[in-house]
Amino acid sequence: MKDPRQEIIIAAYNQFRQYGFKHVTMEDLARHTGVSKKTLYELFADKDELVLESVKHMLATNECETEEAFKKSKNAVDQIISILVIMERMVRGLNPVCYIDLQRHYPEAYRYLQQHKESYLYHCISDNLRQGIAEGLYRDDIDIDIITRFRMESAMIVFQNNLFPQEKYNIVKVNTEIFSNYVYGVATLKGHKLITAYLSKLKK
Repeated sequence: MKDPRQEIIIAAYNQFRQYGFKHVTMEDLARHTGVSKKTLYELFADKDELVLESVKHMLATNECETEEAFKKSKNAVDQIISILVIMERMVRGLNPVCYIDLQRHYPEAYRYLQQHKESYLYHCISDNLRQGIAEGLYRDDIDIDIITRFRMESAMIVFQNNLFPQEKYNIVKVNTEIFSNYVYGVATLKGHKLITAYLSKLKK
């Protein structure tokens, strides 16, 4: 039996990612999901709650895909290239204004996103760095904490519309360029060769 609340969360998330959190109204969502506005407010206290639940849905989906990629990966480079694919799938079609909307208008949802970064994302990146160092694919002279935080923040730069206005830049290309510079920067010569091979395969 389908959960009507979860169905609305997913439908809302798809609308939010396309048009931005601020732009989409509860009236829009009621019309899009085919439920009355009254029913919508019976299931969710307000739009803030629906935005929060949409962010939770996005991050939970991302976690599941990440865990699956980690299980299948052969090495640290294979792992991080798989994450690049997941990220590209996530940002493709995502309106960059979403991140700014959370910062400016939805503090609870933005706080949840930040907490996710500091816990789950931090550990994913730092664990990948440790694995890569152990495998001889990443440099052993890097400061794992500093580079982890650098990667966490650089991943968010793609959403800074003042730096990369969406009418001028392709968000997927920006993401790939930033990612490539990061991963080549931490890699050893052995890692460089493997990264190049994986990225060449990915482009095909």
